[in-house]
Amino acid sequence: MTDFTEANRKYFDKMATEYKDTFANAMKTLSEETLNHRLWLSDRWADTETGKDNDVKMLEYACGPGVISMTLAPYLSKVVGIDVSDNMIEEFNRNAKMIGIDDKMVGYKADLLSDSVPDEFSGPEYTEFDMVAVSMALHHFEYPQMALQRLGSRLKKGGVCMIIDILSRSGHDHGHGGGHDHGHSHGHGHGHGEGQHGHNFGEAAHTVKTHGFSREDMQKLFEGAGLDHGFKYEVIPEQLVFNKGEKTHSVTVFIARAQRS
Repeated sequence: MTDFTEANRKYFDKMATEYKDTFANAMKTLSEETLNHRLWLSDRWADTETGKDNDVKMLEYACGPGVISMTLAPYLSKVVGIDVSDNMIEEFNRNAKMIGIDDKMVGYKADLLSDSVPDEFSGPEYTEFDMVAVSMALHHFEYPQMALQRLGSRLKKGGVCMIIDILSRSGHDHGHGGGHDHGHSHGHGHGHGEGQHGHNFGEAAHTVKTHGFSREDMQKLFEGAGLDHGFKYEVIPEQLVFNKGEKTHSVTVFIARAQRS
C-alpha cells in the first residue's frame, strides 16, 4: 500500500461512522440515478432475457458503505465489495446484513491496485465479473489509467465498467479536459465545494489526485484500459448535496460506462 493509499485508508476509516448522516442526501441521489440508469448501463441482469438463469455478478471497488451494491443487488446473483478501509468494509457488511442480503453481498478489505495483490483475490470469485462499479472514488486514485486497466481485467468479455464521479471544471466550461493520469486508492462520495480547479475538497484534499473528469477524459481512460466498446457518458442533472458542519455543499457528477471487448 502506497503512502497515498494509506492516507485515504486513514481518512475513510475516520469518516465511516459519520457517513450516513453527512452524505444521506448524496447517497440517496446516487442510488436513484444508478437505478434509473440500470438498463442504460447493461442489459445483463437477473431479470432480463440476457441475464436470467445465469449468474450475474458485480464488483464494487472502493465500495464504502455499499450504496451502489445495495441498489443493484436485487438484479444480481453475487456482489463483492472491496475497499482499503476496514471501517468502511464493516459498514458495507453491516448494511448487507441489515437489509437481509448478506448471503449474496459480501465485502472484503484489500488493495486491488497495489503491485502485490494477495493470491486469494486472484481466484475465480474475484474475476469474470459482469460489472465493475466505482462510485465517487476515481478522483482519489493515484493512477486512474492503471486502476481501470487492473479493474477492467477482472471483467469477463463484454463486461461493463461503470464510473460515477465529479465533473471537471473543464467539463463544465468546454466539455473536455486535459488527460488525468492520477489516482489509486478509494473513495465514497464526500464533500466538494467550489474552489481551486472548481472544487474545494477541504479536509479531504490530501486524499484527492484529480479534480474531476470530463467526457473526453473518461473516454481516453476507458480506451487506454482496453474498455473500448460501448462508451456512454451522461452528466447527472441533480447535484449531489451534503452537509458538513453548518454548511451545505453541492457538486455536479456524471455517470459513464464502457465494455471490455
